[in-house]
Amino acid sequence: MWGLALRHGWGCPPDEKKAFGWLRRAAETAVEDLEAVREGEEIGAVKTELVMAIYEVGQSFFHGWGVASDKKMAVSYYLVGARLGDLESQQELGYCYANGKGCKKDLKESAKWYRAAVAQGASNVGLAWIYKEKYN
Repeated sequence: MWGLALRHGWGCPPDEKKAFGWLRRAAETAVEDLEAVREGEEIGAVKTELVMAIYEVGQSFFHGWGVASDKKMAVSYYLVGARLGDLESQQELGYCYANGKGCKKDLKESAKWYRAAVAQGASNVGLAWIYKEKYN
């Protein structure tokens, strides 16, 4: 959350470069925490922190917030978050595949990730195409 506060200037002067460092550190720490609790303990809170940090690092790479813009790297972070079930990562990944941002344009892959996000409650306004047979 400190990384987000720094990025947006919530209660402090904005500093995107420091924000990116904190967000990346949060993602790394969450991965370590997730590995530590795989021994049968509850991982819900750790997973929530992990996917949020991964998504935000992806956003930083996509928009060039505190780091050089690298849409391919953003897609790789979105993919990890999407596979962990993060709705926002799934939506961003759907957008990237639909528009060829950081990856080759692939409407089938885009539809797959948009459908995953919609299944979790995301709006499907403007996304009727994802249900066409040719995108399954």
